[in-house]
This record gives sequence, structure tokens and C-alpha cells, in this order.
Amino acid sequence: MRVALLGSTGFLGEQILEVLSMHHDFEVVLLGGFRNVPKLLNQAASFRPQYVYSPHLEGLSIPFHALTRGKELETVLLSDEVEGVFFAASGIAFFETFLKLLRTGKTIWVGSKELLILAGDLEGSGLLLRYPHLIPLDSEHNALWQMLQLLPREEIAKVYITASGGPFYEWQGSFADITPEMALAHPNWKMGAKITVDSANLVNKGLEVMEAFFLFDIPQEKIDVLIQRESVVHALIEMKDGFVFGVFAPPDMRLVIQNAISPRRLEHPFQRLRFTEFRALHFDYPVPQRFQGFYLALYALSRGRGYPTLFCGADEACVHHFLTRNISFEDIPVILEQVLDQDVSPPQSVHEIQRLFQLGFSKAEALIRRRSVLQ
Repeated sequence: MRVALLGSTGFLGEQILEVLSMHHDFEVVLLGGFRNVPKLLNQAASFRPQYVYSPHLEGLSIPFHALTRGKELETVLLSDEVEGVFFAASGIAFFETFLKLLRTGKTIWVGSKELLILAGDLEGSGLLLRYPHLIPLDSEHNALWQMLQLLPREEIAKVYITASGGPFYEWQGSFADITPEMALAHPNWKMGAKITVDSANLVNKGLEVMEAFFLFDIPQEKIDVLIQRESVVHALIEMKDGFVFGVFAPPDMRLVIQNAISPRRLEHPFQRLRFTEFRALHFDYPVPQRFQGFYLALYALSRGRGYPTLFCGADEACVHHFLTRNISFEDIPVILEQVLDQDVSPPQSVHEIQRLFQLGFSKAEALIRRRSVLQ
């Protein structure tokens, strides 16, 4: 299969390339990155794609067909030269292109939960029912995707998405003292900066509840979250008769990627679970007083279409300003709550989705500027 990979220089993109390098039935015809041009060109030297995309390639002399504009990229992605596309970067870049690709029937692997949330906010829940060629790359949603292919939906009582709890689940200090370096030190997973910060305050898990709702058409009241400290149980499904099915695996995204790209269960060189190393598996619920951002994400989903996109935009701004030390870790849920305190209408077009995301971002930035002036 001829595939394109957007976000190849990020952590998920690197892992996708590692897995693809072991599967010779995949040909990488396009690599896309953003600022890290040296890494992008090193990847291109190894995989020899026909196209390389980055807005920062302008004027460079390289032995590949350089794409520097979004429209150029979209033309190639929609052409017959590409049969499948990996979206491995966080954020909503190329949202409109993503929607166009969904409607072509090409295989689309998505590691950006924001893209899925915005698509669901526009089109409603049940994305996977309408687009069965859409494959989620989050470990929790990959686990649900595997189980839902085997279990009768009408007999499901509840689904559980798991979370490690991040570095601060047992933190005894003040959240005001948490630095970006501390938030980026996740105990179990290696991920990009945005998703790691979101994981540290469990906002990421709220986004994943939105993602599950929009992907699988499961009512919000049937989606629950459990803290699973060892990160080896990725999702659970409880049936009406009381039996519970689960997916167990090491916290290694390469396993998820291999499962997502292959219709068969293949041998692999990655780590395997050693059950005797686990004397116990620990489960708990998120603590409302400590992880307000998680519950605000659930509140945004419950308010209806439009609010998930608004929330995503506000969170994007909050994480950026936390990483640049303009706000504290404990400021993030305060700002998110204030942004949600407004009325929005259900979006009816791509333009309205983009406008809502930008509204959330700009409202959060205005609140952040106001706080810095008051301080």
C-alpha cells in the first residue's frame, strides 16, 4: 500500500516509521513535518519518498519533490498516488483535507484526537459506522475497536477507558508548583509535549471520552474512565450479563500501530507482557478536586455539539502558555471553565468548526493576558 505520513518527525510519527520499516508491503510515498526540517530530511533519506512536505522547505535544494503549501499537499493526498494516510500530529492542521480524505474511502489512521473530535462535532457520533476505513491510533480506542468487532453492541452495558493517572495522581504538593519539566515526565508512556501535558492533568482522558463518543456512537453515560496505574489494561467492556472483556498489552505504541495496519495478528520484536511481574493491578476513579480539567471535558461533551471544539481550542492555548511559563499548571482548568461559560450553536460547516476552535483559543489567550496584567 502506498501511504503518506503527516507528522513524521514527532514521537508517534517516528514509531509509525519504525513499524512500517518492518512491513515491506507498505511504501512511504510522502513524508510531512513542520519545523524540524533536518529530521524530516534524514527520514526522507532513509525511506526515499517521492514527496516531502514542510512549509519550511521553501528555497532548499533537496533530491525530493518538495511541497511547501497546504493545497499542494492536499492535491497529492487526494490523488491516486496515495492509498492511505497517517495523521500523526496533534492539533487540527489540515482538518478540511482530513474530511475530504474520509469521503474518498482511502484508509485513514488517526493519532490526532482533536481531528476526530472536530469531525464528530460537525457530523455527529458514529464516525466509524459511516467511515469503516477510519482507524484510531490511540491505544484505548484501538482496544475498543478490536473488542467491538467481536462483541454484540446491543449487549454492552458499559465501556471503560483507562488512564495511568500520570505523574501527579499521588502528588501531595501544590499544583501551582508543577513545572513544565515535571509535567512532561510521564511515568509510563513516551509521547509528544501537548498530549503529555494533557495526560498529566487528565484533560487527555476527557478528550478520549469525546473521541469514543464520536467514533463508536456509544452514549456518554455508558463511557467511564478508570485509573489503571500500570498502564497494561487499555480498555474494558462490561456486558449486560456481568462479564467483562479487556485488552491487555505493554504501554508501547508500536504494538498499536502494527495492529492498526495489519488485518492479521503478526509476530513482533517488541516487548510482551510478563504477568508474573505484576503482583497486583490497581484501579481507581479520577479525583474530582484534583483533576477538574477532566470533568470539564465531560461537561463540554454533555453541553452538546460545538462545545467540544471550543474546549479543544481553549486547551490548545492553555497548554502552549503553560509550556512557555505564562500560566501555572493549576491555572489551566480555571481558564477552561471560563471559556466554556458562553453560549455556542451547533456547527454546520467546516468554517464554523474552525471558527469555534479559534474562538476557544482566542478566549483562552485573552484570559491569560488578563491574568498576567493582574499579576
